[in-house]
Formats: sequence, structure tokens, C-alpha cells
Amino acid sequence: MSETKKRDSNELLNILMILIGIAFVLKGIMEFLAWSEIYVPSWLEDPDLSDALSIFGGQGIISLILGFWCLVSGIGMFREEEYAMGMGLVVLSIMAAVGVTAMIGWFSAPGTFDAGYWPNYIIILATVVGIVGFFWLLFTYKRYD
Repeated sequence: MSETKKRDSNELLNILMILIGIAFVLKGIMEFLAWSEIYVPSWLEDPDLSDALSIFGGQGIISLILGFWCLVSGIGMFREEEYAMGMGLVVLSIMAAVGVTAMIGWFSAPGTFDAGYWPNYIIILATVVGIVGFFWLLFTYKRYD
């Protein structure tokens, strides 16, 4: 009889990566639509957020790319594909780095954090998932061999 590899994927991390990926893609699409002046959501109408409308100064393209690869990695990790672990490490480390950088900015200039700006909560959640998920994958890497 042939041995079958037992699948032991961490469903919570996979689901969180897929949900965060979807959130980043939606955030990126909204910022791209605002930049192109097709549709400006109410949370980007504030004149103080004009830098967010710049496709190069804001996070629109980064959000789209990060969200897409987060989705691909989360789906691949459900199947415990070898590529998904490496991709997951890269995506989680980028999420952690982007989030830590944003949080350092918020702590150094407390007035820059807007509690009513919902994309900030995506960044906070992505930072926590990025840090915890990165170390989780490092400690459980053998399942993807």
C-alpha cells in the first residue's frame, strides 16, 4: 500500500491570508479608482489624504500586488504546495514590514493615525498576522517538504 501524506495545514492562517488578500485588493482598487478620478470614496475625500491619491506616493499598486500574492499563497497553503510556504514567508514578511513601518510613523507622529480611516485597521491586522504567521511558518516548515 502506498503511504499518503497527511495534510495538516493551518486553516486559520490560510483563511486569514485569503481574507487579508481580499481586503488589500479591495483597498488597492479603491485607491486606484480614486487616483484615476473614476470614483473617490468618502474616506479619501479629505484634502489631507491627497498623497493617498498618488499612485506612486500611495499604496494602491502595492496593495493590489500584495493582496494578489497573499490570495495565491493562502490558497496554495490549503493544498500544502511547496511553493506556498516560500511565497507565504515572503508575503507575511512584507505585510509585517509595511505594517511596522506604518505603526512607527503613527507612534512618532500620533496625529497621523485616524481611527475613522478603515484601511488603517487592515494594516494593523496584516501586521499582526504577518509577524505571527511568519514565525508560525518557520516553526512548521517540515509539513511542506
